[in-house]
Amino acid sequence: MIDLKQDLVSLLCDLIKVESVTDDEKAFCDLLFKTLSQYKGSLIRVDNSLIYHHDAHKENTIALVGHIDTVPIGDSTTNAYIEGDSVWGRGACDMKSGLASMLKTIYELESGTVEPKYNVTFIFYEREEGPIPNGINTLLEKGHLSKINFAYILEPTDGNYSVGCLGSLAVKKEIKGLSAHSANPKTGKNALDEAFAIYKKINTLDRSICSIQKIDEYEFYETVNITSLNTSNAFNVLPPKAEMMVNFRFSPLRSTEEARILLYSCIGEDGVTMIDEVGSCYIGSDNKKYLLPGIESEIMQAWTDIAQLNEAGIPAINFGPGSIKYAHKPDERITIAELKEFYISLIRHI
Repeated sequence: MIDLKQDLVSLLCDLIKVESVTDDEKAFCDLLFKTLSQYKGSLIRVDNSLIYHHDAHKENTIALVGHIDTVPIGDSTTNAYIEGDSVWGRGACDMKSGLASMLKTIYELESGTVEPKYNVTFIFYEREEGPIPNGINTLLEKGHLSKINFAYILEPTDGNYSVGCLGSLAVKKEIKGLSAHSANPKTGKNALDEAFAIYKKINTLDRSICSIQKIDEYEFYETVNITSLNTSNAFNVLPPKAEMMVNFRFSPLRSTEEARILLYSCIGEDGVTMIDEVGSCYIGSDNKKYLLPGIESEIMQAWTDIAQLNEAGIPAINFGPGSIKYAHKPDERITIAELKEFYISLIRHI
């Protein structure tokens, strides 16, 4: 079992030492389940995701949410160590520091050290670092999250709020031509000609949408880009086919359907395969009662699982320790001061 009585830094190091790469989270989930089973809150396991609920007999319920998987170890390490002012190792910021904060909070609640304002549900879910669907989808589909009034996903945000995020459309466009010898191009059709015409349209669209927008006081911008363009022909053959990947990051003010229509107006619908389609979100002014003054807020210039919770009717934001700039990197780390400061802030929210 994991000792939740130990200090927060030692707890984080213990979590880092347990490898939990995406699709290989079972051992870590087993350990978390065994650890949490000793406490009196209700505990549910669904595959390799856990829900622990502390009922404080309050009117509203908040959720603290964290994914238990990490990206592959790569050049990082699960031999957690402290060097200088930081804890180092895979998952140090993304997001075992968030998990350590959640587990320490459970200990404080169950030992009576903290008196909460809300009922608190703790969600430990699998497969976040992989493709959608992930553990959040499974828990939503099975109805386990229906009683939550507000959720904080403890992804690394430097202890600030991400109160919304952009949506994302990623499509593959297949463009057909007709092969011919490069010395006699008039007998064929170069697929790259159409590809470059689409490229110009995408650039024009990007210039028209990438200016700074605002929701309330929060700034963000939309952007659309061609992220790859490939052919598979010999050097002396006009390419008969080209494959283009396009990624559109769109505003919370734009629905997924509106974003799709706008994108297709540039690239057409023929030969298009949807690779990824996830909506944008914004929590709205009515839910700011769950935010504390003095904490910086933003619309995240990216996509996270808060969009899935918001779409399901659960207002959610990102709010977690550590910096995203160290996530997935060989030198992944979090400063001890950041970890401790975040935990103090987190307790004020519950």
